[in-house]
Amino acid sequence: MLTPATPVSSLPDVGPRRGERLSKLGIRTVLDLLYTLPFRYEDRRGVPSVSNLKEGESQGFLATVSSIRKKEIRKLKVPIIEAVLSDGSGSVKAVWFGQEYILKALSEGSHAFFFGRIEYSEFDRAIVVKSPVFEKVDPGKKGRKSFHVNRIVPVYRESLGLTSSFFRKLLGETLLSLWGSDFDPLPESIRQKYGFNSWIKMIVGLHFPGEIPAGGSVESFLEPSYLPRKRLIYEEFFLLEFLMFQKRADIQTQGRSGRYQISPEDFSVFSSLLPFELTNAQKRVMAEVTCDLEKDYPMNRLLLGDVGSGKTAIAAWALYLAVKSGFQCALMAPTEILAKQHEKTLTRFFSPMGLTPALLTNSVKGSDRKRIVSCVHSGEISMIIGTQALIQDSLNFSCLGLVVIDEQHRFGVDQRRTLAGKGAQPDTLLMTATPIPRSLALSYYGDMDLSVLDEKPPGRLAVKTSIASPTIDFWDGTVRPFLERREQVFVVCPLIEESEAIDAKDATTRWEFLSSHFSSVEVALLTGRTPAERREEIMARFRSGDILMLVSTTVIEVGVDIPNAAVMVVESPERFGLAQLHQLRGRVGRGAVPGFFYLLPGESASEEAIARLRILEESDDGFFVAEEDLRSRGPGEFLGTRQSGAPAFICADLLRDFDVLKSVRLDVNEFFSASERQAMDHQRWVWEWTTVTDFIRSRYTGVEEWIGIR
Repeated sequence: MLTPATPVSSLPDVGPRRGERLSKLGIRTVLDLLYTLPFRYEDRRGVPSVSNLKEGESQGFLATVSSIRKKEIRKLKVPIIEAVLSDGSGSVKAVWFGQEYILKALSEGSHAFFFGRIEYSEFDRAIVVKSPVFEKVDPGKKGRKSFHVNRIVPVYRESLGLTSSFFRKLLGETLLSLWGSDFDPLPESIRQKYGFNSWIKMIVGLHFPGEIPAGGSVESFLEPSYLPRKRLIYEEFFLLEFLMFQKRADIQTQGRSGRYQISPEDFSVFSSLLPFELTNAQKRVMAEVTCDLEKDYPMNRLLLGDVGSGKTAIAAWALYLAVKSGFQCALMAPTEILAKQHEKTLTRFFSPMGLTPALLTNSVKGSDRKRIVSCVHSGEISMIIGTQALIQDSLNFSCLGLVVIDEQHRFGVDQRRTLAGKGAQPDTLLMTATPIPRSLALSYYGDMDLSVLDEKPPGRLAVKTSIASPTIDFWDGTVRPFLERREQVFVVCPLIEESEAIDAKDATTRWEFLSSHFSSVEVALLTGRTPAERREEIMARFRSGDILMLVSTTVIEVGVDIPNAAVMVVESPERFGLAQLHQLRGRVGRGAVPGFFYLLPGESASEEAIARLRILEESDDGFFVAEEDLRSRGPGEFLGTRQSGAPAFICADLLRDFDVLKSVRLDVNEFFSASERQAMDHQRWVWEWTTVTDFIRSRYTGVEEWIGIR
């Protein structure tokens, strides 16, 4: 019996060779095949008669082969097959080039349905149909409808020698075998609520749609309003939200290893440690974190904040409550520069209460490293800040209660879990200064509670962004005056060294030019290859103002706080994402002087790339910039390759279908509420082949590992 779990290699007309090719395309089961959708449709329905054929259009028609022959022409290297196709209203010539098998497939008197482009031939002084596809029919019998002609026909992407007609026939035969299946991954109550057809009717409608809607065209079947496509969009979100619901439910069944000791005085005490006034947004998020820490299950929260919105203060509040309650806590950052910046900031916050955070990075070695590891294990160190060094096997905690991960998207899923796994159900706070569109956050981080810092601290000056040309006049006329006022300048390049394969500016060559051109000031070079001690020395001297210009790669993207930095110049900005550029922009204008952000596109930058960069000229709203970045790059590239298992949608679009996603989120929570759990609809939500959960996992390979389904 054929089921969606059946290996596609066992289907008729597939065989080992085609099965191997399908596997390379990710099509291993019938289910994979069914969700391989056409990218367009052709209207191959027939006109009433040959006399109705119109020049310049692709049309179909029924006709009889009046004559057929092979014709050799010296100028052409391949033979021509010519046929005269007739019906009662007239005739038309058909021409095929080099396809001699046509002579065996069609003979005089053959009756067939033909489809091709109708063109006028100057030589014949008549219309001709060139290289038409055809399918023979028996006028005396009513057989099964063709998959290829005389209907709205799906067109599939061709690869590895697998043609669109092969996919049409394979899918058509498979759907005929599955017709009548009662499986449906959507509950009946949901289908009734939105008027959705059954799952099998949806799949058929996506591959072999019926009549074109009145006033529409074949493009109508690609629109999100087309009912089968509308249902699939909903289904994709519903299945993912179901997994997210499982993860949230899993978290809520986990008990705490201990209780937080939170009192009304804590906020006043903590606020007195800060050298600035908290914004209303920071106070709101602090209240959300406090509420989490008072629950019976661990916190699992993602903090979204624009550049300079004050996420460190939120982390400090959670760390303060954890240490005050007797827990150990850990803050992990992706770079040593950012880790040291956090260590410096938190030491300044907490030193009045006698708390000194420990710092553990790969540059901490020997006896210092052994001492820190030992003190963490014994509990003597209650707060530790570091890089990936925190997830080494030798580092063990005595009572880890809180994990904070900054720039969390820079870490892989396994790295984040490894750190959290060093405690007994610790609270987790993930933070990112790369604004994530709310649509992306709800879908890809739907297992977490979300907090948004959407307010900048008072007095934070706007940064003026401009696209400029990388000429000598720019460096002398625009940049030199800042250096003469001893205001500091960042220059960021995408590459460390020159590359023949990539057309982009490199930091080393740019540093050599600038250090020579601005010989009266010190220009330093900082990249990922700079030794740790040298890197620390450069940053200390840049922070003190001894170094006025720093040429670097994106190693300074986060965690660099230089109040006197007024200018950032980004070379070849078309090689960066908009959200990353916005984050780089946040490194300037952090003090009393206004900030300036200059983008110097490379010579090969396209008009489309320049237009994308103009978004940064027009807006300093990180969430708007992130949405445009998502729109242009897609979620996979936006999230980065480290987010393995993150699902790719077939039809759903996070920006276009955001309202659908919000509705689905509400529907899933309602469906799985306590009262609904006993409903017959819920009990029926199982299939003879597998549970719905297995169905989802087969659709989203690896997604259960990605969000941590147990």
